[in-house]
Amino acid sequence: MKYTSIALTCWVAQTNAFSSISSRTVPTTRTVRIPTSRYSTSQNDLGKSKLLDDVDGIGELTQTVNNESPAAMGMENNMVVENLEVPDASLVVNQIIDGNAAIDLSFDELQELEKIEETNSVLDKEEEIEAPPLSKIIKFAIPAIGVWLCSPLLSLIDTSSVGLLSGTTQQAALNPAVAVTDYTALLVAFMYTATTNLVAASIETEKSVESKSNTKKTLIQSLQLSGFVGFGLGSILSLCAPLLLKAIIGNDTIDPAVFSAALKYVRIRALGFPAATIIGSAQSACLGMQDIKSPMYVLLAAAIVNFFGDMLFVPNTNAWIGGAAGAAWATVFSQYAALGLFLKWLRYRKKEKEDTVNLTQAILELTSKSDEGKPRRKEFKKTLRELSEGESDVEDTSSEAMPNKTRNMRIKNFFKRSNKEDKKGEEFTTRGFLAGEMRKRDLVKFPPKQDAKEFWPYVIPVTTTSVGRVSAYVAMSHVVSSSLGTLSMAAQQVIVSMFYCLCPFADSLNLTAQSFVPGIFAKKFSKARSAALRKTTLNFMKAAALSGLSLVGIVGTIPFYNHLFTSDPAVIAQVNKVVPILAGIFSLHGFICTGEGLLLGQRDLGYLGKSYGVYFFAVPYFMLRIKKLALSGASNVGLTSLWTVFFWYQVVRAAVWAMRIKILDGRAKFTDDDGGNVMGDVAAAPLP
Repeated sequence: MKYTSIALTCWVAQTNAFSSISSRTVPTTRTVRIPTSRYSTSQNDLGKSKLLDDVDGIGELTQTVNNESPAAMGMENNMVVENLEVPDASLVVNQIIDGNAAIDLSFDELQELEKIEETNSVLDKEEEIEAPPLSKIIKFAIPAIGVWLCSPLLSLIDTSSVGLLSGTTQQAALNPAVAVTDYTALLVAFMYTATTNLVAASIETEKSVESKSNTKKTLIQSLQLSGFVGFGLGSILSLCAPLLLKAIIGNDTIDPAVFSAALKYVRIRALGFPAATIIGSAQSACLGMQDIKSPMYVLLAAAIVNFFGDMLFVPNTNAWIGGAAGAAWATVFSQYAALGLFLKWLRYRKKEKEDTVNLTQAILELTSKSDEGKPRRKEFKKTLRELSEGESDVEDTSSEAMPNKTRNMRIKNFFKRSNKEDKKGEEFTTRGFLAGEMRKRDLVKFPPKQDAKEFWPYVIPVTTTSVGRVSAYVAMSHVVSSSLGTLSMAAQQVIVSMFYCLCPFADSLNLTAQSFVPGIFAKKFSKARSAALRKTTLNFMKAAALSGLSLVGIVGTIPFYNHLFTSDPAVIAQVNKVVPILAGIFSLHGFICTGEGLLLGQRDLGYLGKSYGVYFFAVPYFMLRIKKLALSGASNVGLTSLWTVFFWYQVVRAAVWAMRIKILDGRAKFTDDDGGNVMGDVAAAPLP
């Protein structure tokens, strides 16, 4: 039916053209070779208004063909026309472009045929849904590592600086203090997930819209809401810091110096929460628009500021300026510096240089054999060859009309191709994306209530997921701080700092999946959609395997450089004992992060929330049993026991995510084949 409708469209569009051709004087020596498609109709239908079927959303066409009926062409009214020959527009255009058709059409008529051909190509490609290949996933995920590295890199710099410049006691204070601040910060993860998904969906719908007004609006609302969320969470953290630290350490009298240093660190870091939350949303928006480089530039500058801040503050002997407190001040200053740079990056567009051509250089490149001129000479020769073919392929050159029209079409196609290649070569960047759209004072305005509600569906499931995810780390920190002693606390801080710096090598796959999968998942239900999701999942799993192998190799080198984080041999010995367990953990981490990203990209928020609700109770239960054994005097209990529990936690998560993805794949295949919307209802189901 689709091809019949296309044939009808072509026939109606060209009837006027060929009726006008019949009134012209065409040389008898010229032959018209136009391939035809056949369309069977009758005289009873020709005189009526015909309504063509809607062809895949192109639109309906109503065309009265009274003037083009056989009677109007000199045929009898009672004549029944069968197998009327109608020109096939696509083949006509191809033959005209190749110079093989000897028909005298005006340039406007050729343009009309070209439009019909472009419509046909759109119809052919409409059902194609491209799955990101493995190379594209890796190309996107590797720079995303830098984005994920920001927060753990700042903590690692703090750990190293404090351990080398302030001693073991101050370094031990960082273990509970960093746990409280970093894990509390994960409570705003719903802002990052919501921003990535909303911006990715918006940019997908505005692909052909240059202004991207809806995407800009979503980004501004996210930045505004993030500032208020960060301020509120920072205030709560500052007030509740003593209670949270006591809950993790277990007993504040274990070492008053440790508790005091940890409390100062937490309260100072709470001051930077508004900036940290806005930065997180801004980088999430960049990832939603598949722009990796922009946040990398800004966050690299933040790491540099933090490093020099540590060198300045940590050696100071003042309790509120040096040691752990000094590391906290350096981190806060770096966060606000990064915020200022990020806002400037988004609000100010780089001035474009005027295009100038050095004629002397261009002539030398075209006429010489220099390597610099190879691309220009190649393109120039190609253009000349295309223009010359228009005249050589025409049978009768007595008329100048055809070569001129062919030449015009070739020139037009050449510039079209050049423009497409130029656009393809340009990488999208968010620099200046909000130029003229956002003022500085807009950042302290609360977004409209109706717009803020768009983020609400992500709050409960993503927050539940974040709380469930950090429960294992909080429980581990609590057990170490309350039952294993100061040396184990210092060793744990070194291990955790390195752990968090290695995690982004796999965590970036989570963000990458959230950047690519929503666009495919939002497509209409079809077999092509199901196949694209399946292929995307397979490619991401391959990337996860490569990530796991890389991480295991890096973990194996930890014993060679852990002296950079502490000078205490007893601490180094405890760190080395955990290395084999870390290798097993990181071999699975890529699959876990990839699985979460695929589920988030398909909006399976309810399942993730429920799963982490179970983990929230199960993992701490086994961790606290180790604490009980340690307090009872068991000699074989230590850091290795805790990390072994964490390893089995990784195994369970990897298996559960794999099974869920398999179930969703089968359900999506059934839904796409059936044409229903079962998948969408299940994926978006909220938590009870």
